[in-house]
Amino acid sequence: MKSTCFPRYFAVTASLLLAALLAGCGSSTPSPSGPIPAANTTLKAETGNNTSTASSFRGQTNGNAPASNVSKLPIASLLYSGATTKVYGHLLGWFGKPNHISVGYQSNTAAQVHAQVQDMMSRGMAGAVLDWYGAADPFIDGTAMLLKNEAEAHSGFEFAITEDKGALGQAAASNGCDVTDQLISDLNYIASQYESSPAYMKLNGRPVVFMFGVDAFYIDWSRVRSSIPGNPLFILRGNSGLSSASADGGFSWVNIQTPMPFNPELNLQDSFFQTAQKAPQKVAVGAAFKGFNDTLASWGTDRVIDQDCGQTWIQSLNEIGKFHSTGNQLPILQIPTWNDYEEGTAIEMGIDNCARSTISGAENGQENTIDHYTVFISTDGQNLSPLIDIAAGTHSVDLSKLQLSANTTYLVFVKAVGLPSIQNKMSPPIAYHAGDQPPTVSLNISQTTGLSYTASTSATGKVAKSVIDFGDGTVVTSTSASHTYNAVGKYVITATVYDSAGASSVDVQQISAKTSGGGVNISSPNNSATVNWPTPIVASANPGSSVSAMQVLVDGVVAYATHGDTVNTAIKVFTGAHQIQVQALDSSGNAMGSTSLNVDAEPSDAPPIAKITLTAMPQISPTTFLGCTAGSTDPDGFVNSRKLQFSDGSQFSSPAALETFPAPGTYKATATVIDNLGGTNTTTVTFNVP
Repeated sequence: MKSTCFPRYFAVTASLLLAALLAGCGSSTPSPSGPIPAANTTLKAETGNNTSTASSFRGQTNGNAPASNVSKLPIASLLYSGATTKVYGHLLGWFGKPNHISVGYQSNTAAQVHAQVQDMMSRGMAGAVLDWYGAADPFIDGTAMLLKNEAEAHSGFEFAITEDKGALGQAAASNGCDVTDQLISDLNYIASQYESSPAYMKLNGRPVVFMFGVDAFYIDWSRVRSSIPGNPLFILRGNSGLSSASADGGFSWVNIQTPMPFNPELNLQDSFFQTAQKAPQKVAVGAAFKGFNDTLASWGTDRVIDQDCGQTWIQSLNEIGKFHSTGNQLPILQIPTWNDYEEGTAIEMGIDNCARSTISGAENGQENTIDHYTVFISTDGQNLSPLIDIAAGTHSVDLSKLQLSANTTYLVFVKAVGLPSIQNKMSPPIAYHAGDQPPTVSLNISQTTGLSYTASTSATGKVAKSVIDFGDGTVVTSTSASHTYNAVGKYVITATVYDSAGASSVDVQQISAKTSGGGVNISSPNNSATVNWPTPIVASANPGSSVSAMQVLVDGVVAYATHGDTVNTAIKVFTGAHQIQVQALDSSGNAMGSTSLNVDAEPSDAPPIAKITLTAMPQISPTTFLGCTAGSTDPDGFVNSRKLQFSDGSQFSSPAALETFPAPGTYKATATVIDNLGGTNTTTVTFNVP
């Protein structure tokens, strides 16, 4: 081999160039030596879908990435040093039902549940907590039965049930929001069908039942406790579970209280742990999440926490270290969620760190999302021999000490292995022939019109073949090519040149494919358009200086935001006339430019029908009444939110409104309900408090 040092650059993050040095360049550089190890893996295995996500899943505009190859390092390793925390995934068992989006699999099949348990275990997770809608929903209950069977078949893997408020909705509508009897029935069923399993989650011998949103209804907890077996622990969502006398603990969740997508709102996570510190007798279940985006959920209201290329995931896990340590362990961590594709919280398919393990190029992403790099070598491009693992932060490896054949062209790959549940990224190959220095290449890109671009290569040395990959599936063998993209967005263009021996060099550039006009341009929707959910928003910015982010506002309220200078997403615009504005932001968050248009949304939406029932509660006090809006209906959808206000000034946003009035007399109750597309209806009733 030549003694001259020349690099092959593998760009794995925005600022990182990993050079595979094919000749010696210093003793401090990691350097595998000796004969090439036998191939023990394949390119397909190292890049293919290794999760329980359907391989057909192609990603969503709400941030869920396509099925891919994911880091299987244990999630708990991202917690504080010495953590013994058990990590559970919150599992949704409803996919395949007609009222939920298609994700490429049926939740209630043995094969899917088996794949999910296997995937969770491979990431170091201790179990799954299934969101349950009662025995009256045989689809989800069937998923729960399969989860029980699967947990029992895998020693050390546990499961638990979450009683979702959806299990109680019909009872609330029928019984004036008093769901006590239905909850007792559900808990008896859970006890007989699930808690008896040796794989069911228990703390100090007591089965754990999570409860999601059930406190939206009236529940006589004393009667519940006296009517069910097993003495289960009730763990309610949020701080209320830590402060309520009827609960044994609380679990944290993703919370969105402000229309600021780049704010992960970790202060709300802090509030949960601060409350837990004041109630040490309670069970506190922490949470970590990748982000949130409900724009594709039928119940969504454009609530967004940006994933920030994996930073939100890392930050939410690191935040726990403010309150827990080796000497003060967090017993349980729940991931919200394992697979909620509709709210954009799923980690099942892994988390995109925006890195592209490409060669000699730059891309979004930060190296703190990478655990290490693995360098592979191959003689056929399919069967791979691992050469060396190098830590993140090390950007070169010396391959000159390998015993390579002078008659063989080798392919070198670099895999960026992510932190736990971060997607792994594999570089395209560099072809190397011992004793042969390939030509060097530069990639030149220019925009012609609209979404059309021309890419060309210039090289030094003898070039036998040039290939240009436009990053959207279009590959051209030529020194120059033109291409028109179908959609606004970011693309990585790769140019590869080969010499006659097959050795290659690569250059890569990322582009934002966008319209060529100045300022901010909205491609979709059109001005004065009639729109329906989900409403596509396609826009780009060319303000003349660097754009850090783009945000979409509806009537002045932020509905979506993303880093970069393009937007290609979908949001929910509620019924009626609205203004949509798209802004380009600088690195300080200041608007650099904007454009607006008007739309008419959901013109065919039928409004809901508000209904109030009032029930005297003399067992509490002579002037206590239970107001209820659970009987409200919607002819073409469902009631999504509500407000009930009494004339004594009290207000409630839950279906149940338990109010003790200051004195007997005549009062009014006014309910306003909003359906899933924004239609509203208000009704008022007058009643007497004796």
